[in-house]
Amino acid sequence: MTEEMDPKDVEILERLRKDSRTSMGTIGESIGISKATVSRRIAKLEDDNVITNYSIEIDPSKLSVIKSLLLLHVKGSSVSYIIEDLVKYEEVRSIYKAFGDHHLVCEVYTKNVDDLYEMIQSRLLKNQSIKYVEVDILVERLVVDENADLKLYKKENPQK
Repeated sequence: MTEEMDPKDVEILERLRKDSRTSMGTIGESIGISKATVSRRIAKLEDDNVITNYSIEIDPSKLSVIKSLLLLHVKGSSVSYIIEDLVKYEEVRSIYKAFGDHHLVCEVYTKNVDDLYEMIQSRLLKNQSIKYVEVDILVERLVVDENADLKLYKKENPQK
């Protein structure tokens, strides 16, 4: 973002994060600005790529699938080359580039542990550039503070 957000922008983000279906009028009433002002501010936040997506969360267990994280250590090839391969896997929802012991972290959905094992053994590890894979099967998501990032922003950017 080219300029700092003010407290009203942060309040809009907090309300949208809690429920992205909240009307602009409701948001405006709750923070003391007009619906038109909320609309302009949201458009600017979208233009500045602060808001990049509106989505819903689905409980994978309700779909009878398991969610896993695959932590990949890459050697002998560029990470971009591996990503080009991974995007072809129908099980991969998202890929994160990472610093640390792993170069890539993949969010993966499979029907069961056997399918996960098969994907890793028969496809993923066939790539000579993937040195090793660590797997974490996610059982339950516990949201501690959905606005931790916004709180840090407010702390680091106190308003006048």
